[in-house]
Amino acid sequence: MEQKHLLTNVAVIRLVLIVLLVFYHAFAPYSGAWEPIVGFPKVPAYWWMDRLSYAFMLEMFVFISGYIFGYQVRTKGESKLEAKKLFWGKFKRLMIPCMVFSLLYVLLFGNITQPATKTLYSLVNGAGHMWFLPMLFWCFVGIWVIEKRKLNPKCVIPFLILCSVFSFVPIPLRMGNTMYYMLFFYAGYILQKENISLDRFYTTKHCVVAIVVFCVVFPTLTMLKANIGHANEGGGFVENQLIDRIINLSLTNLLQIFYSSTGLIMLFILAGTVMKRNPAQLPQWIFKAGGLCMGVYLLQQFILVALYEHTQLPSMLGCRFLPWFGFGVTLLGSSIIVLLLLKTKTGKFLLG
Repeated sequence: MEQKHLLTNVAVIRLVLIVLLVFYHAFAPYSGAWEPIVGFPKVPAYWWMDRLSYAFMLEMFVFISGYIFGYQVRTKGESKLEAKKLFWGKFKRLMIPCMVFSLLYVLLFGNITQPATKTLYSLVNGAGHMWFLPMLFWCFVGIWVIEKRKLNPKCVIPFLILCSVFSFVPIPLRMGNTMYYMLFFYAGYILQKENISLDRFYTTKHCVVAIVVFCVVFPTLTMLKANIGHANEGGGFVENQLIDRIINLSLTNLLQIFYSSTGLIMLFILAGTVMKRNPAQLPQWIFKAGGLCMGVYLLQQFILVALYEHTQLPSMLGCRFLPWFGFGVTLLGSSIIVLLLLKTKTGKFLLG
């Protein structure tokens, strides 16, 4: 029963997150996450919509990864933490798809005349959106180190908060990104590893409180973060002042940690409450759709970049309709392609 409840919660959340991911990338030119499309005016509503879709999406993805891994370690024992099994398993699951699709991304959209060493580095570092995979791989390595050293969570969590706040320090191979996200991975991991029940929070009252808190915190801190971001762009009081810049970057990360955590808690409580009130078995299509998430993640940016940068769709559809069209076509198209690829051995290996 516990496993069923866990899987239903995760299945629902994972589908929500993959939709948010495609939505975020479809609207990315409007929020500054991607280069703006030439000739397109700013659309403030789209800026906010894109920021909202990104508010806690990646943090929640990482949290769920740690949550599931913590459950596996708790139920299957320390064998899940054996170095050879863990590292090779995650290398196959994360790094091989990263290298394959990064190579494809470089060939299609990158600079193929760049030095071979730079291309090789991008394969393990993650080209384009593939950066998430090596980052997640290092999260598993981090858990292995923590568990092998038998570090107390009361010491680990404050340390990871500091790492997350100061994650702007440039470290190669996506370890800098891991510094930020490891906090969320470990939080999910320890929640399941220690079998900490959250059932008492799955109530209408807590749902309302979580929604209200997020609706207040997110816009307030997003505007504050944007103002700090403008200060970091090289003008005004931070120019050539290293200490001021470190303070501003740290504060920016701290604000993001705070509002993404409120969004993560909100979605987790909402999903838990819905599943608790509707304990009937979820339709099988939800679990099957969840099996497509890895493939949709890998393919969606290829489709969007092709549509936005290598077709006439931007000029044909205009700034108002383009992101909606891109979102719909990409979500549907990537899902269909993944379904077809999963019928092959190579597709199952890379996307399954």
